[in-house]
Amino acid sequence: MTILVRKIGAGFIGTGNIALLHTLGYKECPDAEIVALCDLNQKRAIAFREEAGLPASVKVYKDVRELCRDDRVDMVEILTPHASHELLAVQAAEAGKHVSVQKPPAMTLSSYDRMVDAARKAGVRFRVFENFRYHPPYVRAFELIRDGVIGQVKAVNMRMWVSIGTSGDYRGQKYRIPFHTLLWKNTDYHNYKANALFDDGYHKHSMIQGLIPQPVTDVIVWCGWQRVLKGMPKIDSPAVVVYQTRKSDCYGTLNVNEVPSLPLHSNYFTCDEFLEITGSTGIIMVTGCSGDLFAGCEAGGPGKPGVYWFSKEDGDIPPFPGAGSWKSDCGMPTDWSHSFIDCTRHFASCLARDEWFDENDPRPLWAERGRKILQLTLATVRSLRTGGTKVRVASIVDGPGVEAEPEKEQHGEPEEAEMATDDDAEEKETE
Repeated sequence: MTILVRKIGAGFIGTGNIALLHTLGYKECPDAEIVALCDLNQKRAIAFREEAGLPASVKVYKDVRELCRDDRVDMVEILTPHASHELLAVQAAEAGKHVSVQKPPAMTLSSYDRMVDAARKAGVRFRVFENFRYHPPYVRAFELIRDGVIGQVKAVNMRMWVSIGTSGDYRGQKYRIPFHTLLWKNTDYHNYKANALFDDGYHKHSMIQGLIPQPVTDVIVWCGWQRVLKGMPKIDSPAVVVYQTRKSDCYGTLNVNEVPSLPLHSNYFTCDEFLEITGSTGIIMVTGCSGDLFAGCEAGGPGKPGVYWFSKEDGDIPPFPGAGSWKSDCGMPTDWSHSFIDCTRHFASCLARDEWFDENDPRPLWAERGRKILQLTLATVRSLRTGGTKVRVASIVDGPGVEAEPEKEQHGEPEEAEMATDDDAEEKETE
């Protein structure tokens, strides 16, 4: 049994939009604590320290090299725009710091490999922070599959609705994303101009591949390229991704739809998800994830947030002889914040005890697992940029290999929705 001399000290690199959710797992955490923050905008980092309720003893740095010289920092959380991850991760690893990097971890496979190589040479741990696999209802779905409740998984279908009309707010922001963050998320350099299928898409590709028992070999993307914000480029939505495996009866789909006036609520971002897993002997449905679309739903069928499954099990009394029956588990935490908490604490626990992830655990993305999801994500970008061509995942050897086309009209002009602008157009590197 490992006895902790002190808690693992975490340093945040980037105090932008997503960072507050990353602080939650450190509150009352027995294994780790935040000891330092680093941001190009030092004023923002100081304000973030106060907003997050962190003590004044948490040091604020402007230069990542200074943070890396802080002996209290044992690991870093890299929370900056995607193209900046490599430089920061390599610097931290070479300084002997363990590395947790927000998804997507890199823009190319070679960039990702350089981060991993630096960590291996320095003898430090590296993982991709992918919290969707830690969402408690999804964890329950993994358990049901492991226990054979629905037989062999045949199909995984994920649905996401996005609405800029979402009620609620995140960090006091009605539109959830500051203007300067929205700007970099719409660049080719940092995000391949693909917020739905690259940035957020990494989550979804990770979940679908994690649930399908076969490696995804090919992807096909259809996209309607909708403009929902005046003055901004069209977005990669609506979109449908088809994931194929070597077995014709084993596949996945992702369906993303921007519905500007959908009256859903969220305490985080302007979306929510629905997951359906079909097995050879049953079905699992998971209602809700990052929003509150299903909160309070008592309308019959799979309703309020949780896990529902249909199967034929010993001891069941089905409604029809020889048929299956519905069961549910809505007792676990269903708020999206718990995925951040559990993802943070799992890594912290491993570091504190000098252990590593169990290879049979479907949740963590260590180096090899994270690379496979990045390769799948880049294949999706290639199909997106080539008008929906079928792309072999193994054909991706670095980046998507296709330049972005100049914006052009596709499928007519959808109705535009207005968005209040943010005067804060700082060109700071924080997510």
